[in-house]
Amino acid sequence: MGGVERRAHAGLQITVADNADDNKFEARVDGQLVGWQPYRRYQTHIVLMHTEVDPSWRERGISSAMIDGVLTLIRSAGVSVAPYCKLTSDYILRHPEYRDLVPDQYQALLRPISRPGTR
Repeated sequence: MGGVERRAHAGLQITVADNADDNKFEARVDGQLVGWQPYRRYQTHIVLMHTEVDPSWRERGISSAMIDGVLTLIRSAGVSVAPYCKLTSDYILRHPEYRDLVPDQYQALLRPISRPGTR
């Protein structure tokens, strides 16, 4: 699927790429692995399992930038998404431009996550 560049809200330049050998998308800053999102292929869908960011890199917007890059890569590959990852599900709800990637049978997986200080 290749790779894309994204900028996190902390100004970090992130490269998001598909590591097909390990079935995961990876986010790197200056070549250093800072986040990953394992997946499974199922027919014409990519099942996104969960999003992980190295603890020393958290709170810098890496997960959002990585998810945006992953969804862009999936769109360019012409496949759809089954967002079992809660963060990805929430991201798609907040960014409806990606909602068309989720087939009808997986729309029920789209749920917001609770955030501190919000109702």
